[in-house]
Amino acid sequence: MQGSGLCQPVDERIIRKIDALVNEGVKDTREMKRHLNVYVKQQILSKDEIQPSPSNRRFFPKPSDIRSHMYRASMKNRFSKIDQENVVDNIDQWQSSNPEDLFYFRPFGEAPPKPTDSEGHSEEAVSSNLLFVHQSRWQHRLLQRYGNDICLLDATYKTTHYALPLFFLVVPTNVDYQVVGSFVIQNETSQCIREALQIIQRETTGWNPKYFMTDNCEQEITAIEEVFPGKQGQSQAPMKKTMITNISLRMTSLF
Repeated sequence: MQGSGLCQPVDERIIRKIDALVNEGVKDTREMKRHLNVYVKQQILSKDEIQPSPSNRRFFPKPSDIRSHMYRASMKNRFSKIDQENVVDNIDQWQSSNPEDLFYFRPFGEAPPKPTDSEGHSEEAVSSNLLFVHQSRWQHRLLQRYGNDICLLDATYKTTHYALPLFFLVVPTNVDYQVVGSFVIQNETSQCIREALQIIQRETTGWNPKYFMTDNCEQEITAIEEVFPGKQGQSQAPMKKTMITNISLRMTSLF
């Protein structure tokens, strides 16, 4: 009967434990599995019970099961209302300390569904995408001075708690490459990237670079061509990206 446990769904108590551990910062599948083994033996199964086989996926999920539930947990927590309120509080403090810096934050939100019509139909709720844009005063000055020749748009992945796309706008200065703006978006679409770039563009009078370099990403290239008509985004050759040498710690601590 050992084979009967191979197709069982993961126990709900284990799923809730995965959610809790993801919130505490556990990201590695092997580490999660060790936590779950201890939890099952100490909290779920008593010593008097017949111990299930290690192949029983209900109590001993496979790494693929754990990975799947970890992903779902991270997606559920991406737009936590409490966390977004904390971001707003942090931004208020930063803005008061640095009034000349650019801070733009729009939390994720979903509008309530509209009432049903006479035929019983209701329109779907319209959601607003999360967006955070930051540019310090000195970054703004560097972009105005060096940003009309060539700019680079660099995306990072799996560097924040909620796995949200984080972008850095970079320019080559007379010393090295410098980050001159950064933004976090909800989804890596051309529309979301375009909106973030337009916010920086509105704050930077005359910013119109001759060339733009990006990853080999259609969404990034499309967004650049829409913000700067007549420009063609060029993809970077695969190489170790060492130009990001002065990244603000605010971004990684925020998300």
